[in-house]
Amino acid sequence: MLDRRDKPFSDRGAAQLREVAKEQGRSVESVEQEALRYLRELDTRQDRPMRNLAMKAGRALSGSGYARIDCDPAEVAKVRELFARHPVVVLSSHRSYLDAGVLSACFAENGLPDLAEFIGMSTDSWPLGPLWRHFGGLFVRGGAAGPVYKVALHEHIGRLVEQRRPMRSFIEALRSRTGKLSPPELGLLAYVVDAYLEGRSDDLSLLPVSVSYDQLYEVAEFAEQARGSARRSASLRWLMHFLRAQRGRFGAVHLRFGEPISLRQVLGPPGGQPAADPAAQELVLNKLAFEVSWRINAVTPITGTALVAVALLGARRVPLTLRQMGIGLGALLAHARRLGMPMTPDAEVDDPDKLREVLATFEAQGVVEAVQEDGRTRYRVTPPGRLQIAYYLNSLIHFFLPDAIAELALIAAAADGGGPAGVNEHALAIRDLLKFEFFFQDKEEFLASLGAALQRLDAGWQQAVSEGPAGVRRLLDHAPLLCSDMMLRSFFEAYLVVADEIIAADEEALEDPGELLEGCEERGLDYLRQHKVRRPEAVSRYLFTTGLTLAYHRGLLDPAAGEGRAALAAQLHEIIAHMGIVRRVAVRRILEVAARPPQVDVAREGTA
Repeated sequence: MLDRRDKPFSDRGAAQLREVAKEQGRSVESVEQEALRYLRELDTRQDRPMRNLAMKAGRALSGSGYARIDCDPAEVAKVRELFARHPVVVLSSHRSYLDAGVLSACFAENGLPDLAEFIGMSTDSWPLGPLWRHFGGLFVRGGAAGPVYKVALHEHIGRLVEQRRPMRSFIEALRSRTGKLSPPELGLLAYVVDAYLEGRSDDLSLLPVSVSYDQLYEVAEFAEQARGSARRSASLRWLMHFLRAQRGRFGAVHLRFGEPISLRQVLGPPGGQPAADPAAQELVLNKLAFEVSWRINAVTPITGTALVAVALLGARRVPLTLRQMGIGLGALLAHARRLGMPMTPDAEVDDPDKLREVLATFEAQGVVEAVQEDGRTRYRVTPPGRLQIAYYLNSLIHFFLPDAIAELALIAAAADGGGPAGVNEHALAIRDLLKFEFFFQDKEEFLASLGAALQRLDAGWQQAVSEGPAGVRRLLDHAPLLCSDMMLRSFFEAYLVVADEIIAADEEALEDPGELLEGCEERGLDYLRQHKVRRPEAVSRYLFTTGLTLAYHRGLLDPAAGEGRAALAAQLHEIIAHMGIVRRVAVRRILEVAARPPQVDVAREGTA
C-alpha cells in the first residue's frame, strides 16, 4: 500500500510536477493532489490469500486444457539466482489470456518471487479488474494519459525498483494475432531505464521469457479478426465462455527463459541522466527492446503442432497420408536438429503416433479433414482452417528465415546476372522489406547467417548462380529443404495488395489509414477470387497493417511518391515470381511423393 508518511515524490518528480503546474497555469498543490490520486490508482495490494488463490486459479485454468507447464529446471535455477542479486523486470511474449496465470503458477511452483504485473487499463472491468488488483495487478493508462499521470507512473516504477520488487509486462503489449512475435512496446521499458539511470538501483536485469502453447483455443478468434471481425470486449459472459472453452486437449504450455540483459553492462553505471536528445533515447530503448525480442525468439521452442502445420501447408492442397507427411517432417526435423534449434519434448512428429495425435486435434477443431483416396486416408487443410494453421507455422518462421531468403536471393542474382556478388545485395533488399515483420540481426551477422544457409542449400552455390537461372534450378531440384514459398509467400502477397492499393488511392485516402486498410481488405478478397493471390492467409488485416507501416516509413504515402509506390509493386511482383519457381519444384516433389506406393514411402521414410 502507498505509505502517505513517506515522501511521495523524488526531487526529480517534484520538480517535474512544478513544471507541469507552470505549463498548465495551475497551483502546485492541485497538481500534486492529482498525482497522488494516480499513485493510489497504481498501488497494488499484494493480498496474500488472494495471491494464493490466483496461483491455484492459474494452475486450474491451464490444467483444464493443458497436460503440463513445461519448463527447464536448470533455467529456473539460474533465474532464481538472478532474482536474488538485484531487481528484475520480466518481459514475456504474449500469446493468450492464459499467459499471466501460467507465469504466476510456474513462478509459485518453482519458488520464484511474486511479480508486480502491469496490465492495460482497457481490461479493468468487472469482475477481472478487482480480482487482478488483489492479485498484484497494476492497471496502466495508455499513451493518451496526461503529463501528471506520466510523472506519477515514473515515480511509482522508480519506487518499485528501489524496493527491489520484481515486475512483469508483455513486451508485445497485445496478444500476437499471427503466431510470430509482434513489434515491442516501449512504454514500461522507458520508465524502467529512467529509474535505473537515476540511481534507484546499482543494476537491473531485463529477463526475456517465452510462453508458447502446443495449441491454443484463441487461434480461431485471431483468424476471425484477421478477416475483419471486431475484437470482443472482456465481460462476465465472455469470461465464462472463455473458461468453458479451455476444457479441451491442447497439449502442453512451454515456458522458456532467455539470457538476461544487465542494464549496467549495456548502459554503464547508474546515476546518470536519460539522453537529452529524444531521438537518441528512443534509439537506446529500441535496441534494448529488439534485444529482448530477439532473445525471446531464440528460446521459443518449435512445437510438433508447428511442424505439422508446415507439412500441411507445404503440401499445397495435395492430400497426404501419414507416411507421406512423415517424409517432409523428417526433413524439417533433420534441419532443426542439425542447427540445434530448441524443440519441445513432443516435437518428434515424424513418429506416426505423435503425428496422428496432432492431426486428431486439428480434425476436432475443423481445420483439417481426412479424405479417402485409393483406399488410403489422406489429410489436408480445410479452406476455413488455413488462417489457423498459418498461425502455428508463423511461430517457427524466424528459425528458417536465412534459408528462405537465401533461396530467393540466389534466384534473383541468377536472373539479373549479378552472380555470386549479387546474392548479398538481393538478400539485404528482402531483409529490408521484412524488417517490420521479423527481428533481424545486424548486417554483418545477417550476412554470416545467410552464408551458412547458402552452404546448406548447396556447397557449390556460387558455381550454380554463375550458370544463371538453369544452374539455380538444378540446385533447387536437389536442395535438402525448400521453404521460401511455403513460409514467406503470404507476407509478400499481402504487401503486394498494399502496394497496389496505395497506387490506386487518391490523395485523401493516402492520409486516412483506416480507409487504406479497408481498401486493402476489399482488394485482397478480390485478388483471392481472381487467383492473383494464392494464399488465403495473405488476406489479413494484420499483414496489411504491417505493409502499410512499411509504406509509411518509406515515404510512400506522400502523394508525390508515385514512382516509389510503383517500384515497390515491381519489386514484390519479382519476388513472388521467384517464389513461383520454388513452388513449382516443391509441388513436383510433393506429387512424386503422393504418387508412390505405400512400400516406397516406408523405404524413403527410413532414410529421411
